[in-house]
Amino acid sequence: MEMSTGGQLTATGFAGPFERARARLAAADLFPPVGHLLGWTAAVAASSYALRWLASFDGRTFTVVWLAAAPQLVALLTSRRRHWPAYLLAFAVFQYGPAWLVLGQRPDLAALSTLTAVVFAASMLHSDQDWVRGRSDSLRSWRRFVLYGVVAGPALAGVIGAISVAVGARGRTDAGALAVAALMWYLTEAVGIAFVTPVLLRWRRYWRRYSGRALLTSAGFLSLMVALGVVAAVESNFVLMFLTGVPALLVLIEFGIAAAFLQMAVGATVVLSTTFAGIGPFTAATDSPTLAMMHAQVFLLAGYAMVVLVAAALEERNRLTALDHASHEVYDLVAELTGDLVLVVDARGDILHNASAGTTTLSLRPGRIAYSEWQRHVHPDDLHVIAQRVSAGRPGASLPFRVRNRDGSWAWFVVHSRRASRGLSAAILRDVTLEHEVHASLTDMANSDALTGLANRRGLSERARGIWSRAYERDQPLTALFVDVDHFKAFNDCFGHQAGDACLRSVADVLAHLADPDSCVASRYGGEEFAVVLAGCENPYTFAEGLSSAIRALRIPHPAAPSGVVTVSVGVATVHPRDGVLFRGVDPDAAVGQLLDRADKALYAAKASGRNSISVYRDDPANRVLIGEQIHHAGERPRQAAGSGHDE
Repeated sequence: MEMSTGGQLTATGFAGPFERARARLAAADLFPPVGHLLGWTAAVAASSYALRWLASFDGRTFTVVWLAAAPQLVALLTSRRRHWPAYLLAFAVFQYGPAWLVLGQRPDLAALSTLTAVVFAASMLHSDQDWVRGRSDSLRSWRRFVLYGVVAGPALAGVIGAISVAVGARGRTDAGALAVAALMWYLTEAVGIAFVTPVLLRWRRYWRRYSGRALLTSAGFLSLMVALGVVAAVESNFVLMFLTGVPALLVLIEFGIAAAFLQMAVGATVVLSTTFAGIGPFTAATDSPTLAMMHAQVFLLAGYAMVVLVAAALEERNRLTALDHASHEVYDLVAELTGDLVLVVDARGDILHNASAGTTTLSLRPGRIAYSEWQRHVHPDDLHVIAQRVSAGRPGASLPFRVRNRDGSWAWFVVHSRRASRGLSAAILRDVTLEHEVHASLTDMANSDALTGLANRRGLSERARGIWSRAYERDQPLTALFVDVDHFKAFNDCFGHQAGDACLRSVADVLAHLADPDSCVASRYGGEEFAVVLAGCENPYTFAEGLSSAIRALRIPHPAAPSGVVTVSVGVATVHPRDGVLFRGVDPDAAVGQLLDRADKALYAAKASGRNSISVYRDDPANRVLIGEQIHHAGERPRQAAGSGHDE
């Protein structure tokens, strides 16, 4: 029992370190999956021995193409870097071990050529796993493959191969001979990597991506390529040999880069096999089989480089097209979520794309719209808002501007934009017509008199500023009238305040229709007092007479008035905005204030003359009409002398 126990303890003692070492080894993850390791090793060994046999076939000592490099490179690219030593060790053992033990071919320095090319290319390309796994076929990735896998890696192998020839004293060792040996070594490695590696990396896409009809079409193009290659070899015709690339280009355009690689691999097989067999245009052009093979390999690599670049460019174009479609879908989604119009604008102001939720009333067609074309949809008075927006490119909302609807009406919009790279800008065009109408309504309420509907003092100031600017631009005179209803207090005492309000509304209706609203504004200044500012009146006194007559013609009864009807007193003042003496450096608000002050003084003069009269303010002190001077003390303003209202 003890011995058994002792034996068990002894066994456990031996098993403990072994289990711990195995656990550490498993945790380090130094070995790839056994199936992958055995599969890639078998592929490398089979291709290596097939090429060794082919290299010595019929007494020839050159290699057509070293196929063993491609599966080694693919194995490293598709595995983790910590698995590389296991793969490389297995490849070396099964490539050179049997040849040494069975054939007596000891490995030499040349064995490092393929190893160096494969490790170098894998180190440079391994980080781009999107390309390795077939998720991306960008132009940049394929250029990297050509640079490191087809040019730099095989070039290192060629240098090592030439050095091995010199060290082993196998043949001539002069510079020319070594250069030829390096070139031959480079070509055999480069052709194998170039034509076989893409097929091994993309073979899954041949069956998963294409339909049965597409595969049959591709097979037809493949048969055409093989037939052209065979005929070119039998006839030794270079033209037909070049035409073998046409089916590959057609497959490239129709089915993409993955199918094109299979076509090129088959085409390379036809060219190399016929040249190796001693037929074809390359063999006919020279007496040296080695030189003929080198010419064929150079021809294949040149055609390969051209097709790869064209293929990658097409893939890049397809990728950009897909991104463009995806971007348009995103714009449409943003437009649908926000209800706005989404625009993509270039540096010149051209609309590249516009997306809306389908509710916009604008008539913008899809596709590119030139700046000058869509500018015609914007109100002429608001073009400066768009021009400033395009030139400044500042973030945030623009000022409101008007855009023509499909029905010809105008809608108000603001634009939020942000400039991106390469001069592009993203903009959101938001319809603010309702907000603008509400704001205008509130502004109108704030600037209007509730009783008469005319402008109040605030509204008079806002409108008069624009009329002043209009008169200044057109070099027109600007006239102000103060209108006061005569004996209005007595009218209220006689008929009551409701009748007084009706009287004011009737007077206001006359004032509201004096002239074009763009050049005239009438306001209720306070109580029974009204003010009018208008531009372009050449005879203000006659205008005031017409106004006074129109109010008398209303025939509103007023027993306390001498005439028996409601009358008004009018004070008139006129200035020229371009008068440099009076208004140099004066802003429009202050200038309008001075004008109204003059009309106010003239009104007091009219009332002092007995009411139902008109008084015009004169700039000439000798002819100035100031009857109001008789009813107030020197130094007082007329309104201060009269009290709170004219009738008082």
